[in-house]
Amino acid sequence: MTTPYDSSENRMDLHAAAGLTHSSQRFSYLSLLRWEFGYILILLIWSLSGGSDALKLASDAYAIAFVLYIGILLATRIHQLDRTCTILLGFTAFFSLGNLTLNAGQENIGESLKILAIFLFFLAGTTTEADFLERAPGRLMVVLFVALPVAFSLRDLYGGSSFDPLDEISLSFFANRNNAILFAVVSSWTLMLGGARHWIVTLYLLACAIAFKTLGAMLAILLALYLVYLGFNVLRIVLLGSLAAAFVMLFGSELEVVTRATVAFTSLSRVMDQAGGLWGLGAMSYEEIYEAVGTSDISLIFRLKHWINLFTLYADGSLTQQLFGFGVTSSLRLTDLKLLPHNDYIRFFFELGPGMLACFIAMNVLIVRRMGIRFLSIPAIFLFIYFFSDNIVNNFLVMSLFYFLAGMFSRHIESSERYLSD
Repeated sequence: MTTPYDSSENRMDLHAAAGLTHSSQRFSYLSLLRWEFGYILILLIWSLSGGSDALKLASDAYAIAFVLYIGILLATRIHQLDRTCTILLGFTAFFSLGNLTLNAGQENIGESLKILAIFLFFLAGTTTEADFLERAPGRLMVVLFVALPVAFSLRDLYGGSSFDPLDEISLSFFANRNNAILFAVVSSWTLMLGGARHWIVTLYLLACAIAFKTLGAMLAILLALYLVYLGFNVLRIVLLGSLAAAFVMLFGSELEVVTRATVAFTSLSRVMDQAGGLWGLGAMSYEEIYEAVGTSDISLIFRLKHWINLFTLYADGSLTQQLFGFGVTSSLRLTDLKLLPHNDYIRFFFELGPGMLACFIAMNVLIVRRMGIRFLSIPAIFLFIYFFSDNIVNNFLVMSLFYFLAGMFSRHIESSERYLSD
């Protein structure tokens, strides 16, 4: 028999459970974009102030608070993870804890949290309800969210900044052009969800790639558009390749992104001939490379030599380092160039270990597999290609937005498409 006390206690438990459920469901698309927009405003003010240390600390504290919020959100919804995501969570926790423990005191904790947090954002995104997109931001917030970072970056790019052979030109609060174009592409999801038509988004992406003069971004965008609109077909590849070659021959000299590509591959061929192959390149000094090429635009060659250096260091490492990685930012400390790898797959492999790389690839494959090849997938296809050419995985603003929305899309892809214009 149930006593009055038992009934009261049961009612209290039910109310508490209802409150927890209500709290965990309160996080909406509007909530996500408010968090992200707040971060943008802090970063913009920091950039305009000339890099204030106090504002940098404020931005870091804001990012940590955001990660903690998402971590709590995931903890309250962890029972909603499907079997695949639960397994991913388990392996990610094991390898990340191994990496943090092994490299305690040597790696940058802030950078480690930024990178590892992408798994939290993705998994939390997969637990969203079907009505996540119904509470949406207004059009003005969406326009400002996209336009402010892009506009300030282009202002800096065309405001007299000198060219850097490794693309390390700081634009507004972005480390370089590659991170700026990355934001432009990923934030196009907000334009799609805001009702922008497909052709407008396509022109916007192409215009950004040309404006930021970034070869890797242009190639990634074109490949993503090709897969979405035409799919994989050998005959189409040959036809489009012929058209592209004709376009480059006729108009390539007018576009800096094309002339840079021509110079890059010509320089690489010249250096490879002198070095006698890829491993011979690793033995050349940077002064010898400069003399062999005869141009300052040698970012592609430097990347290849840098990667050879990283694999050599990995082969000389201990067994635990080869399993769990050398620590986040260790490539800055250990390599000859004292630079990050300019390839985030290689960065995961070297700094976080092959186990975390496998988790990273598995998560990305899961996103593409669940989303499929459709217009909404363009930012995802672009990003997974672009990881091969730069240091972008530690861009907290972009990665937090991308992986949360990617997690949500991977669970609610069909219902999400009704928010898009044809």
